[in-house]
Amino acid sequence: MSNEKTIQLLQKSIVLDPSDWDTRLHIAELLIADGKSSEASTLLGEADSLPKNESNKLNYAAILRHSNTDKALALLDEIILENKACALAYRIKADVYRSLNLIDDAKKQYNVAAVIDETLEDSEFEKWLQNPDHPQETPKEPQRVAQAVPTHSHTDTDEPTADVEADVFIETDQELDSIIAVADRFLDFSNIGGMEELKERIRMSIIHPFKNKDLFKKFKKKSGGGLLFYGPPGCGKTLISRATAGECGAHFINISIHDILSKWIGEAEQRLHALFEEARRKSPTVIFIDEVDALGVKRSDAGNSASLVNTLLTEMDGIESDNDELLIIGATNTPWRVDPAFRRPGRFDHVLFVPPPDHEARASILNILLEGIPAKPIDVKKIAKQTNKFSGADLRALIEKSTESVLHEIMRTGKEIPLTQKHIQAQVATTRPSTLEWIEQASNYASFANQSGLYDELSDYIRKL
Repeated sequence: MSNEKTIQLLQKSIVLDPSDWDTRLHIAELLIADGKSSEASTLLGEADSLPKNESNKLNYAAILRHSNTDKALALLDEIILENKACALAYRIKADVYRSLNLIDDAKKQYNVAAVIDETLEDSEFEKWLQNPDHPQETPKEPQRVAQAVPTHSHTDTDEPTADVEADVFIETDQELDSIIAVADRFLDFSNIGGMEELKERIRMSIIHPFKNKDLFKKFKKKSGGGLLFYGPPGCGKTLISRATAGECGAHFINISIHDILSKWIGEAEQRLHALFEEARRKSPTVIFIDEVDALGVKRSDAGNSASLVNTLLTEMDGIESDNDELLIIGATNTPWRVDPAFRRPGRFDHVLFVPPPDHEARASILNILLEGIPAKPIDVKKIAKQTNKFSGADLRALIEKSTESVLHEIMRTGKEIPLTQKHIQAQVATTRPSTLEWIEQASNYASFANQSGLYDELSDYIRKL
């Protein structure tokens, strides 16, 4: 039965309220049910903004996954950036990669989803992972989030046989090479504006020992070690880690939860060990563990993942671990979730706060973001002064919204105009820094859980606000 009359009635509703994403998504689903996928895509593309809440974003991504994979992946990445534990986002990403026949990527996303939420395990998907050449079942059109992803309950029959388990473990260097492929493409501190105090601390604790091994050995200081960066999201912890590797002249290996987590017992631990062994072979090496709280969560909260935490601790300073010239950098937005054992000597010896970029850094970031955009002369120092507490990601969003307003004006008038100071400042007035929520939460820890002095830098920063 056609949904045409219902669709017409609902379309009147979104004309009155274009931001009503619940109705917009429902209309899109009805159009898809009537075989009008192109009209559904047009309807979604006509919206002035993206959905605000997570469930609507997930529904939007689920609808897009077969028609616009690039946009679906970008939306899912945005969801994961805001909520690293959103199992459905990883699961839908797995479906997107499956539609593109990217087996390794699909497997990584599926494994993370299954680790976070066992109800998302799907025996049919697992059969495809083991035999991708087998004809795929015709994908069902996406429904609402509650039904958008297959939800098979975990049973004993879902466990892999010994032969299957052997297949999913790392047997060659191919997976490792894909992770280490960026090892020789370095930045250095000259690519990062401002943040001089943080750079100097990194130089003294990490870079000078790497470059002056003999001198530091005289004072019984080794060239390896660990460094934990913490701070609000989007403030450049990954960039600073890459620049640190460049300053040291070391290889750089980026480990994320996608490279490690697996639903198969023992596979995550083996992957982690293989990565550390490869890093030792390529030393001097900087290992960067993004979202270290996901791998190094407090063991009291880790449940079945406690063995992975123990493996990471062993790799960092175990008796059999030769970590000379191996620097391990962890980054987290939530240091209070990291197991205290990681802060013992020989592990993360130095814990450094990475604050939102200072005035000089914001001006530098703005110059980079504005490069190549048709614009009248922009006073970036003035904008930098008005964007206190903005993260690098916030500044990028600010410029993107400013250019969107220019393009909207060009489309409306038919006259091409450049970006101006006025366009940017109009967006500054309506943009709230994303770091404020993090700072509010972190200030509680700095005030009431700082007996060890771990959050002294954070406390100093908050006092200066």
